[in-house]
Amino acid sequence: MSEQPDFKPEPESKPPDEENQPSSTKDEKPTTPPLGWKYWVLFCTLCLSGFAVTMEGSIVVTALPTIARELNTTKYVWVTNCYTLASAIFQPLVGWLAEVLGRKPIMLGSIVVFAVGSAMAGAANSLGLILSGRLIQGIGGGAIPLMAELIISDQLPLQQRPQILGMVMATSCLGLVFGPIIGGVITDHSTWRWIFYLNLPLAGASLVCLFPVLTSRTAEQRVAAQSLRATAKRFDWVGNFLLPASSVAILLPLTMGGTMYAWDSGRIIAPLVLGGCGLVAFAVYEHFCPCPLIPLRLLRNVSAISLQIQSFIQSMLIMWVNYFLTVYFQAVLGVSPQQAGFDLMPTIVAMVVFSIVGGVAMSKLPRSWTVLINLIAFAMMSVGLGCFTILTATSPTVVHVVLQIIVAGGNGLLLATLLPMVQGQFDEEDMTAVTALFNFLRSFALVWGMTIPSIIFDQSVNKNLDMVPQNVRSSLGGGGAYIRASNEFIQSFDGAPKSQILGLYELALRDTWWGAMAFALFGFALIALQRPGKNAAPASPTEEPQQSEKRKDNH
Repeated sequence: MSEQPDFKPEPESKPPDEENQPSSTKDEKPTTPPLGWKYWVLFCTLCLSGFAVTMEGSIVVTALPTIARELNTTKYVWVTNCYTLASAIFQPLVGWLAEVLGRKPIMLGSIVVFAVGSAMAGAANSLGLILSGRLIQGIGGGAIPLMAELIISDQLPLQQRPQILGMVMATSCLGLVFGPIIGGVITDHSTWRWIFYLNLPLAGASLVCLFPVLTSRTAEQRVAAQSLRATAKRFDWVGNFLLPASSVAILLPLTMGGTMYAWDSGRIIAPLVLGGCGLVAFAVYEHFCPCPLIPLRLLRNVSAISLQIQSFIQSMLIMWVNYFLTVYFQAVLGVSPQQAGFDLMPTIVAMVVFSIVGGVAMSKLPRSWTVLINLIAFAMMSVGLGCFTILTATSPTVVHVVLQIIVAGGNGLLLATLLPMVQGQFDEEDMTAVTALFNFLRSFALVWGMTIPSIIFDQSVNKNLDMVPQNVRSSLGGGGAYIRASNEFIQSFDGAPKSQILGLYELALRDTWWGAMAFALFGFALIALQRPGKNAAPASPTEEPQQSEKRKDNH
């Protein structure tokens, strides 16, 4: 039987006259002892794992042409799509397994699955093998961030979570930006296979560090656990089929629309309709299921729904900004893909700094004032995204640097605060389910964060093709402008044609930024429905230690 690690806060003794204190003193936050070294090993390892997982989602972007040539395939887009789909659809199931089997086996197992998929993808010599590896990678990669958030939530009281969760999630988001840079360096100086092999030492280090500090179930908890047969009876077989199947039916056409098939094609519309009907059927079934995969009570709280949608918008805008700022840097400013990654450094720095600021602010502010964080964050994103529309080929570097800081600052504030705010709306028994739902919707949003701006960008290009010479319209229309967003393409023209093509890119990007600002304003409006959670702050200095004991049991 393994002992509980020494980094959990110890319950404080309750003074005899505690219950008779006025309410103003009851809202004061409890003090907890300093966290031990085991906690910081755990924290750093979770950051490393999260970085590796999110980096894997974007690192292949710069290597895709090389991979496609070596494997002799034109279906290279599925190298990224397989990973994205697999990482999204199984998260509610992973959350359920973590509740039944415990955190340690699921976290360690997810890292092993991620490493196995990485090894398969790196050793692949055909499209089928690399897609199989990416699918397995995605299953492990989708589970790791969810498990990291559950483990952090288990270890810390609600008031302390924003600071730590913000740093873990900000570190994870760094992988989205650093991925293309690292992928470009590896492809230029080695073989593309090291893009996948790089994960093996990272996974090994994570396993070595996590195994001794993660706690297994105690003997009492193992005795209390139900038998495998009883657990199977509680398993939501129908829900675990309907949700992934419906999600795939929606995500597949989103990744194929505008590239493989037209958006009005039956191959796009039919699965979208089937997926929507499947989600409706899933919701109806969950209402009557005695042991639902996602309890519908999680969707009856208007404030929680508002926060979940805010998280969806925020995650979507992270992808939106990263990908289309890269288009601006390469097509309009004329820099290399590697330099475009470095030009995103203000976004990286601002997101990390403001996530820490947001976490500290949420921990210090009274519960009724935490809504100010969301107001400031969405206001910053709305203003910054609106100002992105002024960016042109002649804009000084300082302009896009300052605007990146404003938008990324808003995103950073929300990284630290949204999950604890959602968790604070529910009782401790719902923490695993609501965290799994939060991660599922966030992963779902990443696909929309590429799809919606791509539609806006392509439609704007198609509408304004008469701006450019006749001989290049076929190259830029129908999604061609995004594919050809590079300095090499722009520099192949001179004089008036070059200026006209630049003008087309500037106009299409301007429309894309207007769309992003509209979503940020929608998130701002949703704050009107937000309320402080019933667990937003402890009612007394002894309440959190008691909740910590409950988390310890679940762990």
